Amino acid sequence: MAIVTAVEWIWWLVVWRLGLAPLPAPLTYLALAFAGLAAAMAVRLALKRRPIAIPWPTAVVAAMLVGLGASAFLPLKSAIPGEMGFWLDQPLALAERHLFGTDPWVLLDALVGWAAVPMDWLYGCWMPVQIVALFALILASPSAAKSRALVAYSLAWFLLGVVAAVLLSSAGPIFYDRLFGGEHFQALAGTLRARGAGIALAESDLMWSAMRDPSPGIVAGISAMPSIHVAISLWMYLAARDLAPKAAPAALIYFLLVWVGSVQLGWHYVADGLIGAIGMVGVWHLARLVRGGRVRDTASE
Repeated sequence: MAIVTAVEWIWWLVVWRLGLAPLPAPLTYLALAFAGLAAAMAVRLALKRRPIAIPWPTAVVAAMLVGLGASAFLPLKSAIPGEMGFWLDQPLALAERHLFGTDPWVLLDALVGWAAVPMDWLYGCWMPVQIVALFALILASPSAAKSRALVAYSLAWFLLGVVAAVLLSSAGPIFYDRLFGGEHFQALAGTLRARGAGIALAESDLMWSAMRDPSPGIVAGISAMPSIHVAISLWMYLAARDLAPKAAPAALIYFLLVWVGSVQLGWHYVADGLIGAIGMVGVWHLARLVRGGRVRDTASE
């Protein structure tokens, strides 16, 4: 985790010197990381789990690394349009319209349009959910499986959320018409508004405004391919499968719902989630190599 955080900051320094990335906000993200640590502790207490088996200094250092890594990620994400431009949206949108006969969000709205509001809340709460899941893992007893999961988490944010996001730069359906003009996705915003998906609409407006702001706030940066939401949701399932098998079915359902919601709400193309999931599987296996061999512990072992 420390090495990945250092690499992120070096990358940020380069793109900042090029005038493409804004300044980070480390204090804000450190505060959010420690809030995540406190929330994970509260969950443990609510579930009446035994006291943490790792020293407090280790948990504090982990929280600091998470906060510093997150504070570098936001400026790197904000720099993507200047580094590469959103070149993949038009071919992706065209390909999926031909493949599915219409835009995939239209099909999902016809099937589960009634679920737009719960999907909107589920997707909107993704960040606190994954932060609590991360710190729940950090507070777990040391094991090879825990180490692998933490390595995979760090690598996913960097390799998928930064490197792949730059190479496969796209903005997603919800921003398509604002970027390229026309009315390709005009019905999407109207449908979300009619369905009551206010979080997606409000957050997309904030992200669009932040893209034009040299000093964006905590809601900033636009990147669709690959979907880090889907990738990290799959990571939660993979980590649960190895470390908390009883929670694995719920984690698998959560992963699938996030993928469906990402398309229904217009944040992503179907391919974004597919590449995010494939990428996460690759990162998971890469983490095993980084850890030096085959690791697989379960809560019962």
